[in-house]
Amino acid sequence: MNNQPDQNQEQEVDLVPVFVWISNGFQNLINAIVGLFKSIAHFLILFLIFIKNHIILLGVLFFIGAGLGWYMSKESKKSFNAQLRVQPNFESAGQLISNLEYYNSLVDQEDFVSLSKELGITTEEARELTSFHIKADFNDTELLKEYDYMARRADTIALENYTFEGFKEAKREIDYQFYTVQISSKDRKALEKAAIKAVQVEDNPLIKAQRKASIETTAFNLKIMENQLKEIDSLLVAFQIAIKSKDSSTSPGTNVFVSPQNKSEVFTELFEEKSRILYNLEFIRENKYAYENTVNIVSYFVKKGTIEKKHLTVIFALVFLGFGLLIALIPLVFRFLNNYQESNQ
Repeated sequence: MNNQPDQNQEQEVDLVPVFVWISNGFQNLINAIVGLFKSIAHFLILFLIFIKNHIILLGVLFFIGAGLGWYMSKESKKSFNAQLRVQPNFESAGQLISNLEYYNSLVDQEDFVSLSKELGITTEEARELTSFHIKADFNDTELLKEYDYMARRADTIALENYTFEGFKEAKREIDYQFYTVQISSKDRKALEKAAIKAVQVEDNPLIKAQRKASIETTAFNLKIMENQLKEIDSLLVAFQIAIKSKDSSTSPGTNVFVSPQNKSEVFTELFEEKSRILYNLEFIRENKYAYENTVNIVSYFVKKGTIEKKHLTVIFALVFLGFGLLIALIPLVFRFLNNYQESNQ
């Protein structure tokens, strides 16, 4: 019994180094954090001293860049831009993209004779055109509609491992439904003449075959769905008459076989089938009129100046400021390299 207090005292003494080690660890961590902040503050001070020593060079280049950016921004407002949202049909998106890239290359090569022939305008009007650009225009809502339409037509088992995110990732540049085309020109009249023509795609044999097949398939599907709607309406009427006849003990009526399924469930299934057909019917009718053109123009407007804000003044000012910092750093780098070479000889 007398040895127990001595053992407890010995255990308490053994814990002292542990607390000392923990205390030193916290102290080292605090010193490291303080040293880090001191290093950052030292670097900032050196950077400010560097800026102070080269303030004239940096200031001159900054204002030159800002002035150049302002001038280019002002000049860009003298141009006109046509922005069109288009919907290519019959897998013609690839051809549309190729056409616009070709027109843009003609502008870069200053081959305005060929450009005028392609767009059906004069050579003088073609000289006023400055650029052609196209990019896919989409949002998740539109992509979800495409995925929903595909899901309704596909097998359920095939969709188990094909999610909406996978559907988006599998999209190629030529697979989107809508595109934004931007055409720039220095003359509004020349732009208005060329804009509509630039997004037109001539029918090649493949497009003609797909157009004919699409029109015939659409007409066939419309006829089938209209007949299905008539049959469902007739079935609904006959079903109601049969129920009334069954409920009325005196009415002979026409006997229609009704499964032992609940009446409300039968009506629900019929109305759901009718709603599904109406949904598909609306979609197919939209396609019927969309198939009249190879490329449908959804929206089109002409605007003076740049359509997108490019903030040229700020961009050029920062670029020239960075260029000035690079120039000012060159002597410091050379000085460091010379000192390093001398100290290691």
